[in-house]
Amino acid sequence: MAKQGPRRQAHGICVGATPTTEFELAHVRATLAVFRAARASRPLAGAFVDRFTSGSEVLSARARASRRFADAFTEGSELLFRVGACFFLALRRRRQPDLARFFTRIVSYAMHWVMSRPRLVFWFGLCSLGLACTPDAPSPAETQAVPPTEEAGPAEVDPTIAAEAEAGERTTEAEPAAEAGEDEPELEDPGTAEPEAPPGYGVFKFPTEPLTDEQLTLHAAAGYEVVAVYAKPDMDSERLGFLRIGTRVRAGERVVNEDCHKGWYPLEGGGFACASKGLMVDERPPFMSYEPAPARLDQPFPYDWAYVRQWNTPMWWQVPNTEQLLATREKRAVLELERLRLEAELRGDPPPVAPTKPAVKPTKPAAGDGGGETGGALPAVDDDDGAGGDTGEPAVIEDGANPSGDDGGDDGGDDGGDDGGDDGGNPEPVEEKEPISIPLSPTPWLEKGYYLSLGETIRDGSRSYWRTARGGVVEKGSAHGVDPKDYQGAELTRSMSFPVGFVMAKNGTKLLRLGDDDKLHATGKNLEKRTFLDLGEEVQIGGQTYFSVIPYERPVEGADADGGEDAGAEAGEEAGAEAGEVAPAAEDSLFVKADVMRLPDLQPIPKGLEPWDRWIDVDITKQMLVAYEGARPVYVTLVSTGKKGTNEEPFETPTGRYRVRSKQITSNMDGTTATDGNYAIQDVPWVMYFEGSYALHGAFWHQSFGYVRSHGCVNLGPTDARWLFLWSTPFVPDHWHGVTASADNPGTTIVIRRSEAS
Repeated sequence: MAKQGPRRQAHGICVGATPTTEFELAHVRATLAVFRAARASRPLAGAFVDRFTSGSEVLSARARASRRFADAFTEGSELLFRVGACFFLALRRRRQPDLARFFTRIVSYAMHWVMSRPRLVFWFGLCSLGLACTPDAPSPAETQAVPPTEEAGPAEVDPTIAAEAEAGERTTEAEPAAEAGEDEPELEDPGTAEPEAPPGYGVFKFPTEPLTDEQLTLHAAAGYEVVAVYAKPDMDSERLGFLRIGTRVRAGERVVNEDCHKGWYPLEGGGFACASKGLMVDERPPFMSYEPAPARLDQPFPYDWAYVRQWNTPMWWQVPNTEQLLATREKRAVLELERLRLEAELRGDPPPVAPTKPAVKPTKPAAGDGGGETGGALPAVDDDDGAGGDTGEPAVIEDGANPSGDDGGDDGGDDGGDDGGDDGGNPEPVEEKEPISIPLSPTPWLEKGYYLSLGETIRDGSRSYWRTARGGVVEKGSAHGVDPKDYQGAELTRSMSFPVGFVMAKNGTKLLRLGDDDKLHATGKNLEKRTFLDLGEEVQIGGQTYFSVIPYERPVEGADADGGEDAGAEAGEEAGAEAGEVAPAAEDSLFVKADVMRLPDLQPIPKGLEPWDRWIDVDITKQMLVAYEGARPVYVTLVSTGKKGTNEEPFETPTGRYRVRSKQITSNMDGTTATDGNYAIQDVPWVMYFEGSYALHGAFWHQSFGYVRSHGCVNLGPTDARWLFLWSTPFVPDHWHGVTASADNPGTTIVIRRSEAS
């Protein structure tokens, strides 16, 4: 027995169960060596895994959980082996070979079952070897195994591991116990950690590297209403977006290509533009006779607008002089007579009488030009992708040109000459009067009801004109400025959750409070229609259903981003933003009737999107829009989608799943309908096209949000549209007016659906 004692201590099997054969002894030694090797390999495997997962909190948390599982599995396996070996050797020692063989057969069958399943072995081996990392605290055996000389001397530590140890990710010392009265820190659940979008999410990606400041040696300006930006110096390459007339950027050196004889130029930030298609380039900032006002990107309304009051209102590309104005009015009288004749014919009335010749009060010409201010020709558009206008080169009319025989001139000029008959004398020849050249714009005659975006006011003697944001000139008396309407929903903070909703009762509703007598009393505050409310529990009080109201204050960031405007109850009166705030109440419990509220439904993230992807849900039934980041709603508002229309001319907004195809800060929209006639609106703000001509966009001409109204687009309050425009992808590069989505720059997903009527 004297020999067996030390052997039992050395191998640590069990008392009274020492191996009886050299084969058994070798087997026990080999098995224990495997466990010691697994324990010794944990620090190396832990360092390897920590390197791999140091950049992600989620992966680090999962790795720590896998480490704990692998450690527990290894320790448990070793314990089971020791117990099994003890039991097996005890049977052999007590001369029970049949039981020993039975036990061995069971173990063999179990091992055969495991080894016959390679997938299980593979994943278990991967988990055990790859994630069997160093435990949070060393075991006593490992601590004692460290030689004193290694503890005393400095050791080289991997910088990554050292940084993680300082940050608390890795530590070899036990954490001190919390002092009395201190709360233990809450551990973050890796399954509930909110995913974050990768760096650069939504930022426009160019196919080529942008030029450096040293390479941007030239100055460029957009001389056409739209100047397209391409991925390469090639007309057949992908169109990335466009610049608006008057936009100034820096450019690099000229690139020669056959499809642009004036040359291609790389632009600041990225992309290429053709000098033959409206890009003006010079060593100095190019001169422009009229530089349009830039869009106000920090406000809901990028421009001001005017409403055309008269039929056949003329629009020029420069201020007309007195003769040109008279000729224009004569031509307009002819057009008006024809319009009235057609209307009378449809009604069955007699034709109207021709009006008398209009008179023009003479005015003192502006100094220096004999006929008022002049400017460059209103450029045509070389873009037909939702920006409006024609394509191709602009029809340039030289300043002061007066060509003879101009077919586009006025027909009111009387030749007044002799027909060549001989009256027996020698009459003096009468010089023919040349037709007056009218500087009409490419869109010369505007219909009543059109909207014009405005740039500036021009004074010419006693007459006043609007110069539009696109360079046209219109008499101020023919179009009056409008007060644009607005509406704003609500940006949801991280602390907010559904339910939320909007008051939709015609006359609003009263905000109620629960008194000490357990009865509801009026607070004296009336909530206007379309007021946004953050709601709590749905409760029954006195046989009626109510929602508790959580006081809501708009995020400060949102207010700053919208130009500092307060979109509360006061804004509801000023700009129609009726989604007002409910001021915080110190102690009162606030309630509102449930039947006056319209609530959005929380929707699951669409298939195929990443947990951080941004997407938009539009409910046609409830006329509501909710913007999501993954599964979290971040913005909610009311919209106006397409009205029913007729079978021949439906206006309903199409349902389905789409992506933003292109984004434009502003876009012209026009059309002809049998029910509503012609319409045209310059510079509709914050446009996001998703299918053909269908788009999400701001609507400054009405406040009917929450009800169908449009010709198919999704109308939004300009403040809401601006928020979504800046939030949705792809982001518009600096200086650009519009951008096109692509596979490299995907647009935000839009889901348009009909919910079940509640």
